[in-house]
Amino acid sequence: MQFKQLLQSECAFYTIGRMRQLAQAHFGVNYGRRQMLRLARQLGMYCYKPQPRDYRQRDGASCRLKERIQAVADVLGMRGRDLSKLCIGFADESSQQLYGNTARLWSFERGLVKQVNTEKKKRNCFGFYALMGCSVLNFIGKGNQQTMRQMLQAIRAANQQAETIVVVWDNHRAHLTASVEAKAWELGIVLVNLPPYSPDLNPIERIWKQVKKAISEQTLIKTVEQLEEIINSTFASCCTKLSFAKSWIENIYNPVFENYPIPISDKL
Repeated sequence: MQFKQLLQSECAFYTIGRMRQLAQAHFGVNYGRRQMLRLARQLGMYCYKPQPRDYRQRDGASCRLKERIQAVADVLGMRGRDLSKLCIGFADESSQQLYGNTARLWSFERGLVKQVNTEKKKRNCFGFYALMGCSVLNFIGKGNQQTMRQMLQAIRAANQQAETIVVVWDNHRAHLTASVEAKAWELGIVLVNLPPYSPDLNPIERIWKQVKKAISEQTLIKTVEQLEEIINSTFASCCTKLSFAKSWIENIYNPVFENYPIPISDKL
């Protein structure tokens, strides 16, 4: 079909409005919105929210991260560490406000206005989403190197049984300081930095999205204490599921640790 060939040749993503414009401009056909929706399905198109990826991310970022994790596993193995006592997880900071607008809600009346609290109040959070071991959530002030040292101590305190802890996180300035690296070494924590511009390789980002969605679904949030309760409960619930890291486990973790007795995929 000529229309399908046209769409496949122009770009990867379309809105219904754009497809209607193209049909009118190239074929003189004026489709209604419902007609175009039906046609798009007939052409084998999918409607979904695309996973964003920073345009500055270099090709092969996932492979480079896998190589870094492999190097960690090799070094730990050569040092005789018991990898069955390994704790590995993902860390990140997030700032949550008293209201959000990311959730679609149902109502018996069209166009109702939802009351929200627009006070300039927020809670900065540090989270650690553990594949093996215990996850951690703390409310923080500034995300400076002193705070990062404290958060590493919190991760270690929650995972005292772990012989080694691997923390995967981004290249935030505070993560790269000598004092943070020294504290990690002292605590038996191995820091693995993501490739630049690669938040899509950090599964905890998906949990933060769930937190924002949970905030959006709430009625009026009047206090920061209420906000903290929502963040705590949502984060704790999400951390019981490994599905947020399913792709990461299948493409990075399992190939690296396939020779070690850590059947993490069985928990998916």
